Amino acid sequence: MKRFAAILLAGILCIAAAVPSFAAIQTNAGEWAKPSMELAYNEGLLTDAELQKATSPMSRKDFCTVVMRFLHVVTGKDWKATQASPFTDCDDQDVIAAYEAGIIGGVEPGVFAPDRTLTREQMAIMVARVLKACGIDLKEKAVKNPFTDTAVLYDSSNQYIDQLYGVGILAGYADGTYGPFKEMTVQEAVVSFVKAYRYTLEQAGGEETPEEPEKSETKPEEPKEETPTVPKEPEVVTPVEPEKPETKPEEPKQEDTVVAETETITVGSKKISLGWTEEELKAVWGEPDRIDASVYGLDRYIYINGYVDYFFATFQNGKVVEIFIPGTDFSYLGMDGKGTMANIKNLAYVSSAEHSGVIYNEISEARVPLDYEGNICGLLLQTKTFVQEKDPVSTLQYSVKEDIEAQLLDLIQVRRVEKGLPLLVWDKKLWDVARAHSEDMTANNYFDYNSSDGATPFGRIMERGKTFLTASEVIARQRGDVVNIYQEWMRSAAKHNGLMDQTMQEVGIGVSSKTKILYVTVDFCGQGTQTKK
Repeated sequence: MKRFAAILLAGILCIAAAVPSFAAIQTNAGEWAKPSMELAYNEGLLTDAELQKATSPMSRKDFCTVVMRFLHVVTGKDWKATQASPFTDCDDQDVIAAYEAGIIGGVEPGVFAPDRTLTREQMAIMVARVLKACGIDLKEKAVKNPFTDTAVLYDSSNQYIDQLYGVGILAGYADGTYGPFKEMTVQEAVVSFVKAYRYTLEQAGGEETPEEPEKSETKPEEPKEETPTVPKEPEVVTPVEPEKPETKPEEPKQEDTVVAETETITVGSKKISLGWTEEELKAVWGEPDRIDASVYGLDRYIYINGYVDYFFATFQNGKVVEIFIPGTDFSYLGMDGKGTMANIKNLAYVSSAEHSGVIYNEISEARVPLDYEGNICGLLLQTKTFVQEKDPVSTLQYSVKEDIEAQLLDLIQVRRVEKGLPLLVWDKKLWDVARAHSEDMTANNYFDYNSSDGATPFGRIMERGKTFLTASEVIARQRGDVVNIYQEWMRSAAKHNGLMDQTMQEVGIGVSSKTKILYVTVDFCGQGTQTKK
């Protein structure tokens, strides 16, 4: 392979030398990343459209596209998918081809999470496997990495990081950390990939291209995330179904028996249980603040409780089949809501797709959402029957969208109260902007902060006649319910911190849906004054 690659890549370098200077290429990349973006573009690894998304998050699916272009350029082969997708949430041909080439796997069995932002850990795994697919085995050149925060990773992840560290493809931060869970922008991912590209040139005997300036690992406009203390499951080529405790057949519940501990949660000082009737729920908690619709076509009883002991209960056939608490003032099976993954009792496994701990009970399942630092940030308890049979509707009616928007605002308010931040004020103009952007993403089948016509969030807000001193936007796309959106918000430091921005006072949330997938836009404005609680 080396001899073939040397001839091919030498030709590529000659062609690249004749390409016009980077000044002629338009991109929104930072100065530190422009040389790498230029090289990637000239070698066919990036498109014109991708040059304009340099500061956007790099999704796992989009990184696979770059991976397959890389393999085509380096090997001269067409890497095509030959089988059906092994994933239930993605049928992208580049993803399937990367899977068949042994470069990527799932975040858990059958789940790829294509729209999730690529992390530095995942990038290292994929890049090392790409080089191996090109005939470059780095095992002999691995050097034990010195980073202070990689000990929490699985050994398999560290092996790949050691390999790339040994040949100088990756480096850490000035404080001695690597930041394995840090999410990457397009330009950050491209800079890392270009280093691997240069390495393939050297190994193939090609002439080395000039080295671009090292990027500053700490940029003021991108606040550095705290390193999580929770290991995430690494990419696996051959997913193995997590072992689940054996369960007995579900038996009919007796009305006159005490509800099992596994079906009961204490919120604040009062309890709530699966299987309760409306009368039993009201006897303990009183009348709900709202009765909303849900994506499942079921009624949802909302108890706000000052956003301190907030929860909602979903009813099916007159019984509570789902309870969700987005805060931390709860206890369940002896578990304190203010703990970490290590405090989850009877933990079966941690779902990387949901970033939640999973607990299997006899007739129920519990999921414990974790934030980006690995802290518990809620509890979802559902009957097994509901877990197996729940199915979101394909198209949401107008009133259902409004209810979902209200629930999402609730979840943000709960988190802000926990952080000691002022509550947000709903703004009609921001709602119009947010709803229109979500509907645009749904209608035109894209997921981005810029509109299909190129308008930015700030442009859309100003066009609606809304004045502000500061503004920001957070978007999300998930199949399922508001709980799935909440999990996405919590596991991403960038999105979480955007929702918790203390300079913002006004908010509008817009929801749209397509084929059971929720598109959510949250627009914020700040007027320069702090509203205290």
